[in-house]
Amino acid sequence: MRRARIVLTAVFGLLALNAWAQVVFVPLGRSDDPPLLTAWQALVGAAGAAAAWGSWAAARWAPAAAVAYGVTTAGMLVALGPMLGLEAAARGGLWAGAAVLLALGIGSAWYLRRIIRAVHADAPVESRRAAG
Repeated sequence: MRRARIVLTAVFGLLALNAWAQVVFVPLGRSDDPPLLTAWQALVGAAGAAAAWGSWAAARWAPAAAVAYGVTTAGMLVALGPMLGLEAAARGGLWAGAAVLLALGIGSAWYLRRIIRAVHADAPVESRRAAG
């Protein structure tokens, strides 16, 4: 189970890093993304970082962070069409991508919930009290 947590930590960490890179590129002049897209990327980066940290720490809130990542990223992808003025033909791929990332968030949350329950059930009583 520890290996699965490490994999989820790496996946969410890399996704967060990618989103934060997009945010950092704007003030450096390496991107001309609209401000609204940059704000979405910041939210996605924050949600991804929270999911990565929660996965690593086996925090009880990690599944919620994974769902937050999926919902935020899916919302950003769906908003890209109107935000960038894309034609209807191009928007279909955005909806498919949004569905995949929403499924990633929900599936990860489900798996994290199982893992974290097992981790906390195996922990000594004293550490369970300290973890809240």
